[in-house]
Amino acid sequence: MQTKNRINARRLINFSGHTGSIYALGINTKQNLIYSGAADGMVIAWSEAEPNQGRLIAKLTEPVYSLFYDEGSNYLWIGAASGNLHVIDLQNKAELKLLTTHTRGVFDIKKWGNSVIVAGGDGSISLYDSQSLAFERLITLSNKSIRCIAIHPSKGLMALGSSDFHIYVYDEDLHLVQPKIAAHSNSVFSLAFDLKGDFLLSGGRDAMLNFWDVKNGFSLVNSVAAHNLHVHSIAFNPVYNLFLTSSMDKTIKIWDAESFELVRVMDKQRHQAHVNSINKIAWMSKDKFLSVSDDKNVMLWELDS
Repeated sequence: MQTKNRINARRLINFSGHTGSIYALGINTKQNLIYSGAADGMVIAWSEAEPNQGRLIAKLTEPVYSLFYDEGSNYLWIGAASGNLHVIDLQNKAELKLLTTHTRGVFDIKKWGNSVIVAGGDGSISLYDSQSLAFERLITLSNKSIRCIAIHPSKGLMALGSSDFHIYVYDEDLHLVQPKIAAHSNSVFSLAFDLKGDFLLSGGRDAMLNFWDVKNGFSLVNSVAAHNLHVHSIAFNPVYNLFLTSSMDKTIKIWDAESFELVRVMDKQRHQAHVNSINKIAWMSKDKFLSVSDDKNVMLWELDS
């Protein structure tokens, strides 16, 4: 890529079909499919090759808050507003299991080793075997929602962000590695480790982006007023030294992952971006990323430098 100040992005495709705010994204890189989940209860699969041919995967009677596609099993995990967790076998186009461990919304789903980790609005996380779907464990952390999960790329650490303003860090044996971290002045909505695992980034309802030094006991090394409203999502590029943030303020921001400097602000006026809160962003490849919004649209972007 060229110098960081030349980095920009252009919108390639706008996928439309949902009738409610879109909260969830899942990506199937093997088949180049995008999964979106929304307040309308629909989970839709989209393809860049056929952008106008969205395919309905599931129709729930409640909002979809989170999605996770597991390439190893070809299962799609769907987290709902009630706390229900639906596991769909995409090969056979059938629901394999309905898991009812949580009593409030499922806000995030990640895979860690052979387990799938689920973050609940009831203040707990649950673990399941990714193949058999067997329940493994329930851990209650807080009396507030667990909003986000980040998995360290190499150290066997998992970070959890909560609406109690704290971050919790667990090791592979599911022991807290240190006392909970007072991270933000309001809910922690987003977490991401950088590619090397040197830093953990957290985004909050307080609109701040905080940088935590992993090697030095998750000490705070920088704090930036990143957006005008809630920082909903953080995503590191899989190859380039870039990361993205998205916000309730309707913008996507591109940052340099080495200096942590802001590179580009993307908005409706200059980039044909979203007109409402941008709830989730994710990289589809090193050059393309996705965003979903309260404006009911899924957008595919390409880096342009």
